[in-house]
Amino acid sequence: MSISTAGEPVDHLVPIEDAPPRIRTPTPPAATMLLTGIFVILLTGALRAGAGLLLPIAIAILLTFLLVPMVRLLRRLRLSAALAAALAVFGTVAIAGTGVALLATPAVNWVSNAPKSITKIQVKVRRFLRPLQKTVDEVARTTQPTVPGGARPVQIQTPSALQRLGASTARIAATIVTVVFLTYFLLATLPTFRGKLAELIESRAGIKNAESALTEIETQMSRFMLINMLTSFGVGLATWALLAWVGVPGALVLGAVAFLLNFIPYAGALVTLVLIGAAAIVTFDTVGPILLAMGGSVLIQMLEGNLVSPLLQGKHLPLNPVAIFLSLLYWGWVWGAVGALLAVPIMVMVQVVAARVPRLHSLAVLLDS
Repeated sequence: MSISTAGEPVDHLVPIEDAPPRIRTPTPPAATMLLTGIFVILLTGALRAGAGLLLPIAIAILLTFLLVPMVRLLRRLRLSAALAAALAVFGTVAIAGTGVALLATPAVNWVSNAPKSITKIQVKVRRFLRPLQKTVDEVARTTQPTVPGGARPVQIQTPSALQRLGASTARIAATIVTVVFLTYFLLATLPTFRGKLAELIESRAGIKNAESALTEIETQMSRFMLINMLTSFGVGLATWALLAWVGVPGALVLGAVAFLLNFIPYAGALVTLVLIGAAAIVTFDTVGPILLAMGGSVLIQMLEGNLVSPLLQGKHLPLNPVAIFLSLLYWGWVWGAVGALLAVPIMVMVQVVAARVPRLHSLAVLLDS
């Protein structure tokens, strides 16, 4: 067959099926980076705006992975999934409640003696800062605003401390109840969820990959919890030894408080330092032992938070120390102290999943230790 175009014959036409394939132009790296940056910014805004909804879900997922081995052990005793989940969740709640009850008596005694202690602290702090008191008074007198014409300043009424405490307590209680029951439902329906996941994936290789990812996440969560327990125990032991050496009364109780509060990043260390400082100021009349107790506590917390924990987690978890530190900063900024507590588990999940998704392999390499 020949077709003449502008007087020139064409011997044949190239069939459509034999035409060369279209070459897809790859997306420029700059555009990819720009889109990734926009996605991260939007995701961060959504996480901050939806913290009230997303935080309980994230905590429940973390607790689910931590309690799965216990549920699996109970299932081997021929218990149903619902009963095994109930024993694991509500048994953990009972143990936590027992620990709180054991610390309730020292806490009540401390609160009952707080007015006397605060008075002693005020007297001693004023005496320590007496050389600077005159300068402080002069600065306050200079910066005090004056109201012309004897007019009364407008006062804006804000909620009282009791009202704020009541609102915070109610919010925390609602969050705890939500987390407990959501964790129970996740654990009770986990076998069903895995079956539905297998139906969605369909391919045998995909099912095996998903099961491998879930198993790896469970293992890493257990390892993370063990590391946290060991480092917190080390902080409590070191704090007790330091305070006993300095001569602070109640060193054992303060060491136990340091152990418990060490599970709360940043805020826990700050509260521990305040309690140790208050106990030292009430006990000693000179500045030396007070500075020794508080400085030693700061040194213990800094070594644990910036050296020991990142090194142990980077060695035994699939995250490098830089990724751990940056994740603490990011999630602490997004969700506060609770976000910092969840930072490492979240990034472990991200790394495990990214390592099994070809398109996210580069992210897994960046996070990997």
